[in-house]
Order: sequence, then structure tokens, then C-alpha cells
Amino acid sequence: MDVPKKYTIIVRHTSFTLFDDQIRRDAPNYFTNYFEGSFRESQDGVRLLRLHRDPYLFTFIHTYLCGYDVLPLPERDIPSDLSKESRLKNLLTDARFYGLDSLAEELEAAIRPIQARRLREEESAQPKQEAWKILYVAKLFIQLR
Repeated sequence: MDVPKKYTIIVRHTSFTLFDDQIRRDAPNYFTNYFEGSFRESQDGVRLLRLHRDPYLFTFIHTYLCGYDVLPLPERDIPSDLSKESRLKNLLTDARFYGLDSLAEELEAAIRPIQARRLREEESAQPKQEAWKILYVAKLFIQLR
């Protein structure tokens, strides 16, 4: 029986390990192209990939490639510079970067209701803003008299 090939992905300074069956999930993708496809590195037998991407987001990519569901994203340990929506959007950006089409579709489906809800909230807030402007202009008009 063949020993599975082991690959190391270093995202900034964080190291992740994947095996050949894991990089083939949602193939073809960046990892199969890099390690097994037409990239020069695959022809040279390279098993190390260094990336300058977000290691926090890559933990979800790694989890996905290991065969687990990543959605819904956990509520804990969210970096302070990310909202729920921006975290999903950034993960979608990375899923597209890595060519993980099935994950990208899952993320797009998760983002749609959030965007629709935000749009409804903005639309419902708009009349309140317009009413405030009308009252402000009316007050200015009365003061000028």
C-alpha cells in the first residue's frame, strides 16, 4: 500500500499539514495544481508551499480540506478587525483564490441572507433619515422667519 504524500503549507508563519487525499478535495484547485499539476514545483517534487495569506482564515480552509464542514462559522475567537460578514466575505475570497469551488458556493449561499437582511435594514432606516432631514429643514425655515 502506498504511503500518503504529506504536504506542508506555511501561511505567513503558521504551518499546516495536508495529505494527498486532502488536497484533492474539491479538485482541481490551487493545491492540486501546485503539488500535482502543471506548476514547476510539482515537476520538481516540492512538498512545501509558502503563502502570504491570512492564517486565521486558512484554518477554515484546512478544516474544509480535512473533510469537515466549516459552516456555520464559530462565534468565538473572531479577530476584532473582522465582522461576521467580513469574515465570510474574506473566506469566500480565499476559497476562490484556492479554487475551492464547492466551498465558495457554500459561502455565497451563507452570505446572501446576511446581505439581504442588511439591505432591508438600510431600506427601513432610509425613511427615518429622510424624516429627520425634513424636520431639520423645517426648523431652519422657522428660525429664518
